Amino acid sequence: MRCHFAGPFAAFALLCAATAPAQDSAVELFERKIRPALAANCYACHSSKQKAPMGGLVLDTKAGLRKGGASGSVIDAANPEQSRLLAAVRYTDPNLRMPPAGKLPDAIVEAFAQWIAASAPDPRPDEAAPAAAAPAGVDIEKGRRWWAFQPVRALAAPPVANTAWPQTKIDRFVLAELERNRIAPSPPADPATLIQRASLDLTGLRLSYQEVQAFAADPSGRAYRAAVERLLASPHYGERWGRYWLDVARYAEDNPTSEATNGPYPYAWRYRDWVIEAFNRDVPYDRFVTLQLAADHAPGATRDDLRALGYLGAAPTYHKDARLSRDVIETLASDDWDERVDAVSRGLLGLTVACARCHDHKFDPILAKDYYSLASVFASTQAVERPLDDVDPEVERRFLWIQQRLIHIDYLAKLLTGEPGTKPEEAAQKVVRFRAEIASLKEEMQLLAGDRYPALAEYVARFGVERKRTRRGFQPLELPFANAVYDAGLWVDGSDPDLTLMDVRPGTPRDLPIFLRGNVANHGEAAPRRFLTVLSKGDAGFHDGAGRLELAQRIFSDAAPLAARVFVNRVWAWHFGKPLAGTLSDFGTQGEKPTHPELLDDLAARFIANGWSIKWLHREIMLSAAYRQSSRPRADAEGADPINRWLWRMNPRRLDIESWRDCILDASGSLDRKLYGISADLDDDPEDKTPNLRRTIYARISRGRPHTLFKLYDFPDASQHSPARELTTTPLQQLFVMNSDFLEKQSEALAARAARDAAGEASQVKALYRYALARDPKADEIDLALTFVRQASWPQLAQALLATNEMIFWP
Repeated sequence: MRCHFAGPFAAFALLCAATAPAQDSAVELFERKIRPALAANCYACHSSKQKAPMGGLVLDTKAGLRKGGASGSVIDAANPEQSRLLAAVRYTDPNLRMPPAGKLPDAIVEAFAQWIAASAPDPRPDEAAPAAAAPAGVDIEKGRRWWAFQPVRALAAPPVANTAWPQTKIDRFVLAELERNRIAPSPPADPATLIQRASLDLTGLRLSYQEVQAFAADPSGRAYRAAVERLLASPHYGERWGRYWLDVARYAEDNPTSEATNGPYPYAWRYRDWVIEAFNRDVPYDRFVTLQLAADHAPGATRDDLRALGYLGAAPTYHKDARLSRDVIETLASDDWDERVDAVSRGLLGLTVACARCHDHKFDPILAKDYYSLASVFASTQAVERPLDDVDPEVERRFLWIQQRLIHIDYLAKLLTGEPGTKPEEAAQKVVRFRAEIASLKEEMQLLAGDRYPALAEYVARFGVERKRTRRGFQPLELPFANAVYDAGLWVDGSDPDLTLMDVRPGTPRDLPIFLRGNVANHGEAAPRRFLTVLSKGDAGFHDGAGRLELAQRIFSDAAPLAARVFVNRVWAWHFGKPLAGTLSDFGTQGEKPTHPELLDDLAARFIANGWSIKWLHREIMLSAAYRQSSRPRADAEGADPINRWLWRMNPRRLDIESWRDCILDASGSLDRKLYGISADLDDDPEDKTPNLRRTIYARISRGRPHTLFKLYDFPDASQHSPARELTTTPLQQLFVMNSDFLEKQSEALAARAARDAAGEASQVKALYRYALARDPKADEIDLALTFVRQASWPQLAQALLATNEMIFWP
């Protein structure tokens, strides 16, 4: 159904209202954030094991948290914002500040607010209940029989009655389910719709009117296959599909907060460019992931591939104020490791391993020891800015340690200079020591760099010198560096009573113990680096450095069937708007099983057999009759399957903000198609007012200050792995369309473009339709447009077309 206008913006009236569900459930929030924070910061004074808990408040039991302390309840269910627990962690009451050693990170405080607002669910057992038998523990052997962990193999296509419909093997699986449910597939989309769908799908851009007409003149299967190949060969393909992956990889260029110890990532854009290039080159998926985890160890990798390590090197991290206690700093470091475990396990394996941080997983066959074994990999991996030029390995390793040490002690020197605390003389002496060490390390690096490595010398020269900070930090963006990682264990040094220091040991991995109940001060058995027990075959231990390469190898050997299922399911969802298995990042027992399990297994098996080629997967999906169906609703099918579970039509859906913005720029003739390079603000440059007319993938992505347009149109939170975008429809979106400078400027440009190419008003309307919607208007549309223009203006007509469902929705 096409939408036109009674006013410029009536298109939005037909959009379906939707509410975006929270990315994490409140119970999961408790297990991943709240319980570890309580264990690390509160149990020492508020534990049921103490004879006299501080203030009578017990927090390590469900009953104690419900009861509250001597001053009353700590959670107010009726008025969550008035809860004493929330006031304590927010430090809003000078007489009630918990923990007393220092305020928790803002992200953890916000997690408490979200959890309390959601009625503070506590999944811990109720102590008043009768004692149950001792749990048997995780049954690994039973867990290994779970469907998602089974081998995949190509399956025989099921028999179907309508043998004329299938175009690929996929169609046999789809049609078998349709026939079983007595639903007929939809007719093919018309040629113009199909070719625009394919173009938007593979490049994120619409074809021109002339290109659509050329295809419509020959919509044969051979012409369609050739068109798909051209689109796959376009350099813009990598921009479209690279952006999908960046959601999975939680790509951004800074942190939720950017203090001295967790500044922005000035070279993160190089990781983004590497991802785009990798998609364009059709780097096999197993190699694609391996380079992101371990490009510095992977056979055959180049120095340029170090950019891939931005997957880990530009990951979100918390500020670690050196004045906090050792246990608090260790907890913050463990939060960083937890984020890496979560991103890798959910993003690559579809498993919620991070739920085993405080105890064995409640639902899936994942041990707490498994969690800490993976966390040990990341406790042995440090984020750095690595040179892209060839550097002697020993010089580079020394440089990377010096780089980290300079950042740390430069921060400490500035901290104690500005805030000497209650021991000013001791602080002054430490500042002198730190500055002397800075000078010594700079001198050492200058000697090591010499004339061979001028970029390294330029890098260290910046330390100890006052300089203006920018949103990208202090580094010149042109220096040949990439945000990356290297093998080095991290220990937290609490020997100084006033400062907590970071002890980084290059080449020395750190195997963590299990932190019992998530408490860094309560150690259990050792958890050496290794792969997940339930997925492992043979020796699962990691013995080479941090273990990042062995982790990648295990993902694509022992866990290859699961990894293939997870990625194929993601690609299917990006093509069809819905996945085969509804929980994209949870293939465990709490996730949804696939609607078409045989199809998923067969496609995953053939994906592996075809060398993990992503472009092969595109062809297999896009050449199917299922993909080519019309998206029009049908009353007969809607009655039997209102949510299109059995794929009787293509799913209509709104374009993501990147593709919609890019298509608007393209329609107005303003789009700058330049590939790659340093990212820029989405708005006009604040200094020279230069407009940003590049594709949206090259816009700067901030975790701490996301652009308003991204927030309006459901851009994911880049502070964590995003399984999928949840599309919402809000009045603010309509206000953006009606009032934004961006839409007004592009509408003016589109109107001017049409005016240049037209002779007469009717011809001008036709030109507007061709540029915006790649089709000719009907006679009644021309009459309606001319009536509208006489009451408004040509730019307003252009703005109305850019706001129609036909422009905003997938064809």
